[in-house]
Amino acid sequence: MTRLFDTARVADWWQAREPRERWMVAVMLAALAAFVLWYGAIAPLRQARDDARARHADAVAAVQEIERALARIEASAARLPPPPADDAFATAIVDSAGAAGVAISRQDDGGDGVLVIAIDAVAAPALFGWIDTLRREHGIAPLALQVDKRDGRLRAELRFAPPPA
Repeated sequence: MTRLFDTARVADWWQAREPRERWMVAVMLAALAAFVLWYGAIAPLRQARDDARARHADAVAAVQEIERALARIEASAARLPPPPADDAFATAIVDSAGAAGVAISRQDDGGDGVLVIAIDAVAAPALFGWIDTLRREHGIAPLALQVDKRDGRLRAELRFAPPPA
């Protein structure tokens, strides 16, 4: 069986070379090794480093944008009026719905003071305009909102919790 790499044959071949030839082959092998090292390890590592830097810069920009958005939300929440007391809570919701042209089809007590409002048919701009007005003018926002589309209009169920005492 012949071996692909016979060290004795390589050593004999090496010894048969002149010192000048050995030096040239050694320099050529060193250059080849440097080439393989550069394109096989260093260049890919540099590219990975540059990609990581770009991803890090994108992440830092995203975090800064999120922090600015949170600051705007906190500032907006500070400007909202406090929600009405328990006795005026349901009244404020029902009255504002009527003023916005949103017809409430059912109003139930969901337990623990939660008010459940059902709306059978409403246009999307009217519904979401009412919810936004309710938040801005009364400081009330729904805990949960379930919306279904029916016959080109929306059917919605909203749950509101009274302000903490």
